[in-house]
Amino acid sequence: MKKTLVCALLALTAAAVLSAGGSKDQSAEKTAAVPAVKKAKNIILLIGDGMGTPEIAAADAYLGATDNDDSTWLGKQSWESFPHQGLTTTYAADRFITDSAAAGTAIACGQKTYCGAISIATDHATKLKSIAEYSRDAGKAVGIVTTTRVTHATPAVFISHNVDRDAENEIAEDEAAFGVDFLAGGGYRNFVGKDNAEGLKSKRKDDRDLVKEMQAAGYKTFISEKAMNDFTAYTPKKDDKVLALLGASHLEYEIDRQNNRDQPTLAALTDKALQTLTNNSKTDKNGYFLMVEGGRIDHAGHANDAKTNIVDTLAFNDAVKVALSYYRKDPENTLIIVTADHETGGLTLGFAGTEYESAYSQLVPQDVSYEGYQEGGFAAYKKAHKNDYKLSDLEGYMADHFGLSNLTGLEKSQLEIALKRSMDGEEVRSPLTEDYLLYGGYEPFIMQITHILNNRAGLAWTSYSHTAAPVATFAIGPGSEQINGTFDNTDIFNYMYNAYKL
Repeated sequence: MKKTLVCALLALTAAAVLSAGGSKDQSAEKTAAVPAVKKAKNIILLIGDGMGTPEIAAADAYLGATDNDDSTWLGKQSWESFPHQGLTTTYAADRFITDSAAAGTAIACGQKTYCGAISIATDHATKLKSIAEYSRDAGKAVGIVTTTRVTHATPAVFISHNVDRDAENEIAEDEAAFGVDFLAGGGYRNFVGKDNAEGLKSKRKDDRDLVKEMQAAGYKTFISEKAMNDFTAYTPKKDDKVLALLGASHLEYEIDRQNNRDQPTLAALTDKALQTLTNNSKTDKNGYFLMVEGGRIDHAGHANDAKTNIVDTLAFNDAVKVALSYYRKDPENTLIIVTADHETGGLTLGFAGTEYESAYSQLVPQDVSYEGYQEGGFAAYKKAHKNDYKLSDLEGYMADHFGLSNLTGLEKSQLEIALKRSMDGEEVRSPLTEDYLLYGGYEPFIMQITHILNNRAGLAWTSYSHTAAPVATFAIGPGSEQINGTFDNTDIFNYMYNAYKL
């Protein structure tokens, strides 16, 4: 029976824990398998980065407004019908508002740490063992899938260790040596040498080519968008190991990917991962662990881009559906957990200008992300109109791609001010507080477009950063009975460790 999530006010428990003296010891040695917990052979952990409860509700409401069924505003995502649900606190060891590195480490390793740490303890030295490492050492197959760079914080905490999340070249070296069976996402720039023969973009300071090293270790490799067709056509053979890095940096937002289709969906990556892991001799004997991250939900939250955020949340839901299809093949052995590392953007499901009204259908016409417009059409306009720009030049684009027609006098004024700020080339990440509050360090003109569109839909944002709001966790399968009520993100590691009965 579906359980109702605990009131969000219980997030105050996190502050109480902090004031009481910091985090508790969540070491694996102190979380021995609980006899009452059902054993899981396989675990699929899906993390919606930045996906707080408002983001889930907004995606539900958008579906309600677009599928002609707004009789209910909630429960439209596949995981919302899972039998076990709870509310999860997210604070870091050194800060009430966490980052993805500290939050990811808590989930992966069961211990609080400082913001920026990749599975490293608060002493800045001790390596914390992740659930992926425990899985590998127990003879299980291990897979990691993300829409970000694979060296980004959330995937990194499972298969690497570093005192600094920004040391992505070093993180890539850890990941290449981990022995992972399936690794897919973006970020080939940290794996290929700086002067690679293929002419691929590289961020490395040396000529070390981790892709070639992994090929020598027996990996099937798919590198850059040019490998998309080969990756799509590929059918994993018994005991294949796969490295698929299909973008130099992060993979595209789903709203932009739908226009270009030169990268796979998160659902397609998840399906390929599970095809590979379930066709592995290690899985036959010992099972598998797979982590799937919808990483760009977070980025859209940072940019206060509601439509892009919702579309990536729905793409994450499609990946969960794929996981469920594999769960149904082996429900007695497979545990699925859906959670988030934190909320991003402080999304509010209401706006003063619309009072009690919501109009999510206002978001439907938007067909490009803030990033897609910034790097595409708007960049070209800025280059061609350095001294002769005017708002009327851009009104057609705003109407066609954002649905912003019939602009009010106030909206035009706001857009004209923001356009001037963008065209004059003023520092985007201005240190002035009032500028940051208006534009968050992003392109002023595009941010003003998304703010107007959000407000017309009845949405608003309170931050360009993460928040301390608790997130929701959902589970189905053996071991899912542990997930109930309010608990900390470190407990998710404990629940997985207990379910594996390691």
